[in-house]
Amino acid sequence: MVQISGVNYRFLQKEVVLSEIMRILEPELVFEGIIPYVDSGGEPVTYMQKNSKSSDAKKQLPRMMTPSSKFPEVEITRMTKKSAILNQEGLAIRLDQDAIKKKAGVDMIMDAFNTVGFWLAEYVNGKIYDTLRAGGTDAGMSPTSQWSVEATATPMKDCRVFKNAMKREGYPYRCTDIYVDMTNFSEMEAFLTASDIPAYREAAMNGGDGDSMILPMPGKPTLHGLFSSVTHGDLFGLDRNHPGSSLYYNNDEQFSTPTITYETFGNAVNSTPVTKTVKNFGLSTHRFFEDDTHDTVIQIWMDYVVVTRDAYSVIKDDGI
Repeated sequence: MVQISGVNYRFLQKEVVLSEIMRILEPELVFEGIIPYVDSGGEPVTYMQKNSKSSDAKKQLPRMMTPSSKFPEVEITRMTKKSAILNQEGLAIRLDQDAIKKKAGVDMIMDAFNTVGFWLAEYVNGKIYDTLRAGGTDAGMSPTSQWSVEATATPMKDCRVFKNAMKREGYPYRCTDIYVDMTNFSEMEAFLTASDIPAYREAAMNGGDGDSMILPMPGKPTLHGLFSSVTHGDLFGLDRNHPGSSLYYNNDEQFSTPTITYETFGNAVNSTPVTKTVKNFGLSTHRFFEDDTHDTVIQIWMDYVVVTRDAYSVIKDDGI
């Protein structure tokens, strides 16, 4: 094996690559903290999925036990065993000798890591969104009009009706997080800011971080604005307290580590660096040297799959 050397070689080590990518990736994952991560241990993924999106035809009612009768038996037939295969999806960075051996090359390496981190986050967000939406339940609402039509739009009413559509007898799900594209998010901001209701104006000014806000309504769901993944005009809702989906991952010790530590900064101006250690959820890397070009190639990928176990845990609609 050809030994790679140069002043910037230290930036090509597995732990450093994972740290630099995770520093960008983890904060950009919009479903972080809402969808549980499950270590597959490298084994095929097997999970149980509820079959029906409608009422249970085999629902039983409790009754009194008598000498001539027994309790009704509940048939657990709505759950189907499913399997899924983990996918390795990623990108590669090609570095020439100058990037590795010259001091100025570190800027090229760091820029490549930042780019891969953002692009990987955008792709994973979209993959999660597409999977959950495909397995979700239609809210069945009818927006008054598109939010861009200021004269007739009712964004707060639409969000209230949408979140309440997740409520269903016999299920614990309550919509805690609503996702829209950034243009629709800005339209909600404009609606709240121009409102005569003080609570609405307060929510727009102080209820979020610029990319999300807590809506002033019962349940106080958080509205998130996304630059990608969610289609313009769509509404997408999840319950962070009762997740009905999971992300299964695998960490191969040859290409990955169980945890990743990276340095980040707080939101305050001139804040001091903070070291953060997170559980690795499938981020992996591999480096090799090409004999014919003398380039060094760094592969970076995610080893994961997302599944939805219960359609009622996800709601969706469009028309805003």
